[in-house]
Order: sequence, then C-alpha cells, then structure tokens
Amino acid sequence: MKIIETERLLLRTWEERDIEPMTRIDQDPRVCEFLPGIGSRSATEAAIRRFMQHYHDHGFSLYAVELKSTFSIDPSVHKSTVGTAGNEFIGYIGLLIPSFEAHFTPAVEIGWRLASRHWGQGYATEGAKAVLKYGFDELGLREIVSFTVPANTRSIRVMEKIGMRRDLSGDFRHPRLSLDHPLSLHLLYRIQNDKS
Repeated sequence: MKIIETERLLLRTWEERDIEPMTRIDQDPRVCEFLPGIGSRSATEAAIRRFMQHYHDHGFSLYAVELKSTFSIDPSVHKSTVGTAGNEFIGYIGLLIPSFEAHFTPAVEIGWRLASRHWGQGYATEGAKAVLKYGFDELGLREIVSFTVPANTRSIRVMEKIGMRRDLSGDFRHPRLSLDHPLSLHLLYRIQNDKS
C-alpha cells in the first residue's frame, strides 16, 4: 500500500517480495560499513517482519522504497528487484520508535538504508524530507530524531540537508553495543515540528 510519493520515489508498506532485494542490500559491505555486521537473509526477514508489525501497531514504520520506473538507471533490473508497475526496489526510508532505552527515548527516529548503487543521487534526502513532512503534518509528531556514528558522514549530510541539527549534549553509547565497540558512540540529531 502506497504511503508517500515524491517526484522519483514511492514509499509503501512491505511485501514478501522485498525480502530478497533487501537481503542483498543488507549484505553489501559498503551499506554495512557503519553497522555491527553483515546481514543474513533470516535477519533481514525478521527485520521486515518487525517493520510490518510496527506499522500495524503504530500506523507508521520504515517503508519499502521504490524508484519509479521512469527514473530507473537500469532498465534491465533483475526480476527480483522489480517493484510495483516496474518500479525498482532500492531500500527503505521511514520512521520507527527505537526499541532501546536512552536519554532521549521514548522518541520517533527517522532512518534510511538504500542500495549503494543509488547513493549520491539525492534519493535519501528526497525521501527523508517527505517522511518528515508526513510525520509532522499527518501524524502530528512534535519531534523526530536520528542518530549515527561520527564516521558516517553520508548519513550526517542527509540529516543536515533535511533540517536536522546535532544535539551537542546528546551523544550517547548505543546500548546494544559494548562500550569498547568501535561503533558504540553515536551522535544525536533532532528536528522539531514548527507547527506544534
């Protein structure tokens, strides 16, 4: 089911056919550079099921993202990456309630993960701007956060492009990682709904 549409992207609820292409994305070493490990098919499938349940429970989630066929850079896309009406599945963008406790929770987080071959084309920014608008205008959220490790400059740039600002007192150690893990330290970004 379509949730959000932009000029080039369609954000929708998850379907079974998304498991294989999302698994390939989760197994790309470039995509996983700032994650604790490379994903497996079973881990990806479990994550998608959590996203589906989150949507059922809260009315929003991380959404499957399709690149509209008129903008696809590869007309001979592998069959299993083809989405609705010939669109290409390229990853996810959306909102999620973090399932861990930290000084800023409870909160709603915006996040994204796209296939590396689609990086640098503005898709994450385009989709994230639309998700922020949806979160504020349709869901009535007062604040949305995002976080990443200091070395993940690509995600930090997206956060800044969509108007998020770093909470300089918000840095935290991710509670799911050991304190000495190289990806433990996270920077916290925030944006408030200017209409609330």
